[in-house]
Amino acid sequence: MRTGAAGAVAIAAVMAVAAPAHAYEFAVRARMLAQAYELRSMRLLGPDLVLGRRRVAQALSLDIWNIGDDDRDRDGDHRRRHGPRVSFTGYLRLEHDFGDWTLGSLDRGSGRTIDALDLVPELASSSLAVDLLYGYLAVDDLAGRVDLRVGRLLWLDSLDAASLDGASATVRLPGHVAVEAFGGLRVREASPMGNATVELDGTGGADCREYVEGPTPGSGSWRLIDRSRVITNRPLASDFEYCPQRLEPMPTAGAAVEAWGVPGLHARVVYRRSQSRSVGLIGPVDRLDYPDLGLYPDDRGQAPGWGVNEERVAAEARGEIGVAGGRGEIAPWAAARWSLLHGLVDQAAGGVRLRWGDQALEPEVAYARPTFDGDSIFNAFAIAPSTDARVTWERAPRRGRLRAFATGWLRWYHGWGDEPAARAGGVLAGAEAALGAGWIARLDLVHDDGYGGRRSGGAASVRWRARERVSGSGRLTLYDIDGDSGSAVDRRAVLGGAQTAVTYRLGDRAAVHAAIEATADRALPFQVRALGVLDLAFVPEL
Repeated sequence: MRTGAAGAVAIAAVMAVAAPAHAYEFAVRARMLAQAYELRSMRLLGPDLVLGRRRVAQALSLDIWNIGDDDRDRDGDHRRRHGPRVSFTGYLRLEHDFGDWTLGSLDRGSGRTIDALDLVPELASSSLAVDLLYGYLAVDDLAGRVDLRVGRLLWLDSLDAASLDGASATVRLPGHVAVEAFGGLRVREASPMGNATVELDGTGGADCREYVEGPTPGSGSWRLIDRSRVITNRPLASDFEYCPQRLEPMPTAGAAVEAWGVPGLHARVVYRRSQSRSVGLIGPVDRLDYPDLGLYPDDRGQAPGWGVNEERVAAEARGEIGVAGGRGEIAPWAAARWSLLHGLVDQAAGGVRLRWGDQALEPEVAYARPTFDGDSIFNAFAIAPSTDARVTWERAPRRGRLRAFATGWLRWYHGWGDEPAARAGGVLAGAEAALGAGWIARLDLVHDDGYGGRRSGGAASVRWRARERVSGSGRLTLYDIDGDSGSAVDRRAVLGGAQTAVTYRLGDRAAVHAAIEATADRALPFQVRALGVLDLAFVPEL
């Protein structure tokens, strides 16, 4: 009895002095997709070439919240009493193609071969890529007003997409105004687990050039970087791709001001500047006919130590105004971006969405003038801007059997120099009807009189669910194409196709998909393709 009493006292003492254990919650989602198919390439001489693709894509997302057991700081109404909220979110993706589409080689004769990746360096991104799209630690509601983000950040808005390895801080001020400051290194393809899709426009891969000096200052010329210096053979990357400016870190900083806590209003103004160090010598001084002074012209000492890659100011605003007690709505929006580097507005758009009941009408207009990375040679060329105007009508009832939409658009290609102005336009319309008993029918029509010629036609499709585990679809397409003189399709042609697919659900998260397609066009009078998929991460459509 004494031993038991002593043990009970010891346990009670430990529990009395022990620190509270804090917990956290997390969610991990993984998805793997494997594909195997053949691609046929028609050649003028010799038999057609068939290349195989063997693709594996693995995605992993991780979300952690309630770090530090912040739920304990909530009252009975689940409202936070005090303290910040700490969380983490991240998304990692792995892609690999081990088929001969990317890992194949070309026989050059005399026992010499060249890898497909060396001929087309852009294939490297699908050959083997490990991308961290985003991953950051978030601290929200610090001191009741401050939100912090540290890690790989991703911004998406109506005008731009950017990724940054760094930090951001947002302070919510009185008067419904929030101020944000951010800085770090812009994510490039050369960044650790970087992705080429977030690179600034206009920076090529295998087509990088260097300035080759001439006998006198100013007499040099831009030429492709000599790639014969590469003697290694890398199986999963291009041996000849060499673009030293894309390897330079790109420090980026900026700030933003936005409205917060105002019902029915979103407004934001952001400034961002990115720069990188200028590349100097990339080899011995005497490797060329005349002494090399660096990647850029520097025969008069004019090459700066640093160059501006982008400097932009962007603004966007969107409002929502209810009408007749919520039966209708007026939602105007506008956005614009000014490139300080180029000294012009390169993007602007605006419109308004008018809704009454289950119908909506949205006219909009957009202007675009292509701009590029400050290091890009494309800045030496004049790129004509374009203006796009369109009107969209939509009928989308929350409850009802019929949904429909129609869009008409007109685009002006502004002339530049001796280039004449041009116009293009078209209409797109569609309707979807629920027929009952699990059947849904849809019709889409298009008439596009744009660049390359006219395209008119449409598609009729039907989806059904015969039983709880079996569903299917069928689709018929027919297009009439009349190409402009000198375009890829220089005379009239009719293209048609028929597809059908069936899905059998094996369980809650597994299904088998089978599809067959038959098409006919001018180049290939008749061809049939079949596809089978075992889906072990099946999520049924709602």
